[in-house]
Amino acid sequence: MTGRVLVTGARRGIGAAAARALAASGTTVVLHHLGAPLEIAMVAAQCRDLGGEVLVLEADLSVAADVAALAKAAGPVDVLVNNAARASNVGLDALSIAEWNATFAVNVTAPMLLAQALAPGMATRGTGRIINITSATVRMGGPSGPSYVASKAALVGLTRSLARTLGPSGVTVNAISPGAIMTESEVELAAGRTPAEIDAEVFERQALRRRLVPDDLMAAVRWLAGDGAAGVTGQVIEVGGGLVYR
Repeated sequence: MTGRVLVTGARRGIGAAAARALAASGTTVVLHHLGAPLEIAMVAAQCRDLGGEVLVLEADLSVAADVAALAKAAGPVDVLVNNAARASNVGLDALSIAEWNATFAVNVTAPMLLAQALAPGMATRGTGRIINITSATVRMGGPSGPSYVASKAALVGLTRSLARTLGPSGVTVNAISPGAIMTESEVELAAGRTPAEIDAEVFERQALRRRLVPDDLMAAVRWLAGDGAAGVTGQVIEVGGGLVYR
């Protein structure tokens, strides 16, 4: 794969793994973050060590003007990985409209705005890849709060709509649905549960008896970003060790 890649939410977890995986092809990787200079600097160094050129950009994806500025600064992007997400565990009884809107702003509106800004350039060049990171919670209905689950379901709908709209120009749009991936966010959202307790909950539903890590998603990321998936669009690929079945 050649060209220029933008990965949102690249400071750690799935975003950092995607940045490293795509940098290894020698491409230019644009790393987005918000307020994480030390973490993103480490990821940038790793990407350079793998042979990629790196550009680091900061933006608040809940602010439309920041999203527009990010798209402009990123330049002619050939592969867009919409990974950044706002987690929300707020239950229905306490869910405010502000929490709902904030979650949708990052998880749905920002990917739409980035596609709106970057897809015309892809179309002009006759090719492009948009990869949206959704969630197995869409299939399971939880355990995250309703604003998060609904936003990730909306991202699936956006994926399919964009695939239909952009297909004639040679741009593909797909989604990857991670299952229970071991990330820093999982630990932060664990609400006092121990790693052993989390593992037990996962293994109760997951077919594979090992915990998945961000690198488990990278074969799918590289495939969707490359020429081998030129005929694939509008699809959601489950990478969850058999947590859910489509």
